[in-house]
Amino acid sequence: MAEPDLTGRVILITGASRGIGFATARRALEAGARVVLGSKTTERLAAAAEELAPYGELIHRAVDVAHYDAVEAFVSLALERFGRIDVLVNNAGVAWAGDFADMPPAAIDAAVTVNVGGVLHGTRAALPTMREQGSGTVINISSGAGRTGIPGLAAYSATKSAVNGFTEALAGELEGSGMEVFAVCPGRVATDMQETVSGRRQGVPPERVAEAVLGLLGPRPPIRPGQCLEVIQ
Repeated sequence: MAEPDLTGRVILITGASRGIGFATARRALEAGARVVLGSKTTERLAAAAEELAPYGELIHRAVDVAHYDAVEAFVSLALERFGRIDVLVNNAGVAWAGDFADMPPAAIDAAVTVNVGGVLHGTRAALPTMREQGSGTVINISSGAGRTGIPGLAAYSATKSAVNGFTEALAGELEGSGMEVFAVCPGRVATDMQETVSGRRQGVPPERVAEAVLGLLGPRPPIRPGQCLEVIQ
């Protein structure tokens, strides 16, 4: 899939300090975009920003997507620096593996507030600016677990199914507005999260998912708005 020319476009990415978010940021910078990096972990985010700085223009801010005020401040930073928002990639996520009967209530709360709440918060914060512009794209990083529930990842599967449903519903609301929303549904991706869940860093490289994300920003996206793009190889 050919990557588009993103020269001058402003792309916000949550969960950008590693894995899919980091890979997407690098690809976007290489394609000419101006990138706003967000992550909950301040030290790791600063290190990621330093590593990515040679590839293009970027800024970064720590953001906990579970809290709307924090996400709103993240979006405001982008507007203060760049004056617009062309793309929001809702990538931040958490996972807990094991039988649901053993899942700590705090882990349930985190799964819902980060994986679902974070997507809703980011989208809600960015949409008014996109609506004023008359253009903009939201890309929600979901999972194959949101299409077919995976035993041992019950709560994670539930949250990603919610992300897919939100994406489909929002696409209907945005039809004809100049704004679009898509989801990306990878299978296993060789990230820190995958290693935590399965004990092994296995699956497609995060760069492959990043390529799929950028492919949605070209003139002919491979799927319609509201759909989820599978990335399995």
